[in-house]
Amino acid sequence: MYTQLHLKDMSALEQMLTGKTFDLIASLRRKYEKIITMMLISMFLMVIIFPMLSDGFTYPGSISGFTKCMFFYLLLLGFYWAKLRGIYYLDLSDFLKERLEQLLTMSRRSLRIEVGFSVAFYVGLLTVGRFFYGKGLEGLATTEMLLLFLLSFLFAGAMIFLIVRRHHRQIKELKSYLKEYQQA
Repeated sequence: MYTQLHLKDMSALEQMLTGKTFDLIASLRRKYEKIITMMLISMFLMVIIFPMLSDGFTYPGSISGFTKCMFFYLLLLGFYWAKLRGIYYLDLSDFLKERLEQLLTMSRRSLRIEVGFSVAFYVGLLTVGRFFYGKGLEGLATTEMLLLFLLSFLFAGAMIFLIVRRHHRQIKELKSYLKEYQQA
């Protein structure tokens, strides 16, 4: 009698955890699809509104500014497209314990990628911008550039904090699922 109840409880737990893992993957897919959709809409609006903006004194105000803006849009789109493709082609195991471990590994890898991308993006934003304007590496030690780099690092730090907090919440949730499964 005890083993039948234990097997029934184990089966119910497996079904619940399987449902939660699929919900997690579905929510990640929706999140990345939503981000990509919002970016495509904002790119479309930028292309439509740019001719009106370029007549006055507003950003981007020039073809060079428009090109730089589109470059960063495409860079971000490529990043989120790669993350979305990684989720779509994720081949999860049929065994719950292995599936949870795969999701933990994916979440940790995703955290490393997003933190690295954030640092590279915000530091690259200033340096690539200087190359677009033809200034190159000269004048990087000026007070203005040092303040801009500091501001960029602060903004990157804030983004990294938010990214780490979101990923740690997800990793903690997956660890609790795995612990719950191992205890059962």
